[in-house]
Amino acid sequence: MWRKIVARHRARHLRDGQSGVALLITISVLALLIALTSEFTYDTTIYSAQAGNARDEVRAHYLARSSIALSRLLVRIQKKFIDPVMSQAQKMFSSATAGATGAAAGSAPADLGISLRVTDYAGTLMGFFGGSKEEVESLGSLIGLDTSEAKGLGIKSGRMDAEIASEDGKIDINCGGGPSPQRDNQMRLFRMLSALTMSPRYNRLFEERNADGQFIDRMDLARALIDWSDLDQLGFSIEAGGGGAEDYRYDARKDPYRAHDGFYDTVGEVGLVRGMEAPFMEAFGDYLTVYASDPTQKCRVNLSQVKGDCTPLLVGIIRAALLRDPTKPPSDPSVLDDQRVYPLASILCERGSAVGFDSLDTIARVLANPAASIAREDPRYQLMQSMRGITISRADLEQVAYVGSPRVYRVTGTGESGKVKKQITAIIDTGRTPEHPVTNNWQSEGANGVIVYWREE
Repeated sequence: MWRKIVARHRARHLRDGQSGVALLITISVLALLIALTSEFTYDTTIYSAQAGNARDEVRAHYLARSSIALSRLLVRIQKKFIDPVMSQAQKMFSSATAGATGAAAGSAPADLGISLRVTDYAGTLMGFFGGSKEEVESLGSLIGLDTSEAKGLGIKSGRMDAEIASEDGKIDINCGGGPSPQRDNQMRLFRMLSALTMSPRYNRLFEERNADGQFIDRMDLARALIDWSDLDQLGFSIEAGGGGAEDYRYDARKDPYRAHDGFYDTVGEVGLVRGMEAPFMEAFGDYLTVYASDPTQKCRVNLSQVKGDCTPLLVGIIRAALLRDPTKPPSDPSVLDDQRVYPLASILCERGSAVGFDSLDTIARVLANPAASIAREDPRYQLMQSMRGITISRADLEQVAYVGSPRVYRVTGTGESGKVKKQITAIIDTGRTPEHPVTNNWQSEGANGVIVYWREE
C-alpha cells in the first residue's frame, strides 16, 4: 500500500514537472509569429507609401508639364485668333466713339477701351482638363455646355493649374548691354531705372549703409545695373563721352568676383550688382526682366500686359515719361509727389490687370481725367473727384512704353497629386526661331513659342 502511494506521488511529481512545456512552446511560437507579422506589415506599409509617393511624383510632374503644354496652346490661340480679332474690334470701337464726350461721371469706367486676354483665364480653363468631374460639369454649365458625354475632360485624382504673365510688361535690363550697346537704349533704360527708384517711400533704402558700410545713390545704382551687362570696361555716363573706367571693386569684397560685362543670365544675377542687395531686390526685383522682347521696341515696357502689384512700376513709367532729362527737374514738380501719382497709378494698375489697355491714348486720358475713370461705388470715388490729373501726351509715353501684343511669356504650371506638388516655371518666346529643334516640324514648334528657360521645383 505504502509503495503504491510513493509510486503514485513520484509519477505525479514527474508529470507536474513536464506540464507547461507545450504552453511555453506555443507562446514562443506566437511571439515569433507576431514579430514576423509586425515586421512584414511595417515593411509592406513603407513600401506601399514609397510606391504611392513615387506614383504621385510622376503624376504631379506630368500634370505640371501638361499645364505648360496647355498654356502654350492658349498663348498660340491668343496670338493667332484673339489678337487679330481684338485689333479689328478696337478700330471699330474707336470709329464708333469718335467725337463722343465720354461716359458721364459715376458710370462704369469707359476710358480703358477693349482688350481680351484669354491667357488671364488659364486657371479656369485648366479646370476642364485637370479638374474633378464635378468641377468640369460646373464649368460646362457656366457656358451652357453638356460635358456628360465628353471624353478626356477632368482627371480622377490630382489637379493642375497655370498662371500666365507677360515678361514684356517689365523693364528689360539686358536692353542696354551686350558687345555693342546702343546709347539711346542705355539712356532710356537709365531713365526708367532711376524713375523706378525715385519714390520717397524708398528713401530708407538709400539712407542706410549696406553690408560693406557704403551708401548707395539712386543714380549710381542705375549706372551699375547698366555697366554690369555691357561688354566694355567704361562706366556709363549721362553725358556722352563722359564715362571713365568702371570701378565697382567687385574684386575687393570678402568674396571677390568679377563683373559679368555681358548679358544677364537670370534676374537673380542682379543681386551681384553693386548696391543691389536683398532689400533692393525685394523692392524692385519683380519689375525687372532679362528676357529680351521685340528689339524694335528699344527697351520700352509693354503696358498692355501689366498685372498684379504693378502700381510702383507704373509710377516709375509715368515719371520716366515726363523726365526726358534725368539731370533736370520736371516741368511739373508735383509729378514727384507720391500722394498725387500713386492713386492715379493704382487705378491704371487695377484696370490694366482686369482688362488690359488698348492704346497709350487710353492711359493718357485716364491720367488726365481720373474722375471719369472710376466707378461711383469705388471707395476712392470721392477722392478722385477732387484730384487733379496729370497732363501727359502719347508722345511722352511712347518714349518709355508701348501697347502691343506680347512676345515673351512666363508660365508657372503646377501639378498636385496626393501630398506631392510640382511646379514648373517656363519662359516662352513666341518670336524666336528654335535653335535646336526637338522635332522635324520646327515651324510648328516655333509657332507654339520657343522655351528659353525651364525650372522644375
